[in-house]
Amino acid sequence: MVGRKRTVEKRKNKRYKAVEGAYAAISPHSNKLGQIIDISIGGLAFKYIDTKGDDANMQSPSKESIFLSSTGFYVGDLPFKTVSDNEVTNTPSFSAMKVRERHVQFTDLSLKQLFDLEHYLKNNIFDSM
Repeated sequence: MVGRKRTVEKRKNKRYKAVEGAYAAISPHSNKLGQIIDISIGGLAFKYIDTKGDDANMQSPSKESIFLSSTGFYVGDLPFKTVSDNEVTNTPSFSAMKVRERHVQFTDLSLKQLFDLEHYLKNNIFDSM
């Protein structure tokens, strides 16, 4: 184990691998839409295509929220804060598109939002990562 860094897990909730076809989108005024990588009751990670002219230049947009969807399931208007947003470097070099990975933490969820999120999780995750 020489040369390996130890990382400390800071998540309070276990993350689960999302099923194929589970997507997240940030709104309003955003082009950030992508496939969910992993998700928990506390947050999620998703990949999206970094488009030119995206909302990166917007001055303090109105309160953003995240929407989740998959075949037959939808959860909307979840408040969140971004934990990290980094470029994915292991994508094919011939692609002109840049892929980014965003990690978010859900914040201030109402009881209905928690219930809807739990229902979404029960139907859109694999049991183990």
